[in-house]
Amino acid sequence: MHRALASSIVLASCLLCLFAAPSSGTPATADPDPLAPMLRRIDDYLQVFEVDGVTMDWRYSVIPSEEIRQSVVCQLLAYVELSRLDPRSRLRIEVTRHADFLIGRLDSVRSYTPFDGMLAHSLLGAYEITRQQRFLDAGSAVMRDLLAIPTSECILNGGLMVAMATAEFTRLTGDAQAEQKTRDILAQLLPYQNADGSFPHWCVGSRDIHYTGWMSMELIQIERMLHDEHIAPLLSSMSAFLEGRIAPDGRAIYEQSCPDYPGCMEYFYSRATGCGFDLDSRGWTVEPAYCSLLFDHQGSAKYPLVMGFLDSLETGGTLPDLYGYWPPPSDPEYPWTVADTSVVNMSIILWALSTAVADRVDRGVAVNLVLDDLIDTTTVGPPPPPPPPPTFVNRALEVLPNPAPGSCALSFSLAAPRSGSLAVFDAGGRLVRTLASGSFAAGEHGPPWDGRDGDGRALPNGVYFARLRLDQGTETRVIVLRR
Repeated sequence: MHRALASSIVLASCLLCLFAAPSSGTPATADPDPLAPMLRRIDDYLQVFEVDGVTMDWRYSVIPSEEIRQSVVCQLLAYVELSRLDPRSRLRIEVTRHADFLIGRLDSVRSYTPFDGMLAHSLLGAYEITRQQRFLDAGSAVMRDLLAIPTSECILNGGLMVAMATAEFTRLTGDAQAEQKTRDILAQLLPYQNADGSFPHWCVGSRDIHYTGWMSMELIQIERMLHDEHIAPLLSSMSAFLEGRIAPDGRAIYEQSCPDYPGCMEYFYSRATGCGFDLDSRGWTVEPAYCSLLFDHQGSAKYPLVMGFLDSLETGGTLPDLYGYWPPPSDPEYPWTVADTSVVNMSIILWALSTAVADRVDRGVAVNLVLDDLIDTTTVGPPPPPPPPPTFVNRALEVLPNPAPGSCALSFSLAAPRSGSLAVFDAGGRLVRTLASGSFAAGEHGPPWDGRDGDGRALPNGVYFARLRLDQGTETRVIVLRR
């Protein structure tokens, strides 16, 4: 790896930010707008630490599919956005390497749930940039499964992941079924929105700052691909809610006294509202990035506050998982909250910032963005073909029903006898129960899981993972336990 001469993406003639020094916790006033310099620094960091064309997070072993979705997939989505603005070879190589990494591992990356929408969206974007048929084939294969998911199960943030993919597929192919599914998902979102413009994560009626911000980013993505009359009013009310939750220093305000009842408190993260199986969504460093994108898109005066706060959290292109509200080690979320350098969060933030730059260009706002080429683009040949799909599984691992009302069947089919195990893990990657192990005969398998751990105790509602390990590979699926 060597340093090439820095080259710039000049998106328009007006200078917003250029050659800013890397942040080291400096106040927001150090730069009038940290957007472009921060994007540059995160991109530089991810380039320097690439291995086999991608930058992974150290928590890959906890939940591989979740880590890849939040790091490699988000990196690919960011580089697709940037490649649309600048056709330079380095960005095209980033797109190609990241997409090839994903299609070589589709069986371990896919969850066969609405969350695969981000994966399909990224692969279809890679096809748009490179016109390589293998990316369209892989993205279309995931898309077929997404279209088969009943629209009634494509709700809230997971449903919008599907809608990002179907909107992209519509834009590329004109597919009428994909367009209709996009519009149906958007229409059914309306009853979930609270009167103040907020959205819940899981429990209807909860008001969640983090997931309202995340869903606004998904809606902005969709709006840039497919016009729908529901999006603009949704974004306006979501922005109004979030503007009211921002403190003068740019941090989110997650609780406050009730205006009409002494001693009462209002909470704006789902877990505190009685949604006991939800996660603690306070203090994640990705949240200011979502809000900054929305405020910039809406022309809100809160944009400089939140973007300045995000800038204060970043050092040399790196950001931690959280800026506050650390859970105890016993919490299942703990493995996903402790990193001082979180490639997962940095990748998502890179995508959000890239989207903000692209959105400005779409709106005719001038930007001058400088990016460095730190990878050697002169020695990179054509990418190797992806490995052939594994043949030891006739039918991939499925979870039915999902969400599970207390019990579900974990079914799969083998082409030949294999050795291995099928187990359930909690959201923190801890084994909660082994359902089967040893030798599996060829044919159909469908061991049940009753929502209990190995000692027979009923587990709380929440997200779990079924992992099928065989002597030739591993498959992981998300289980949402919702009694």
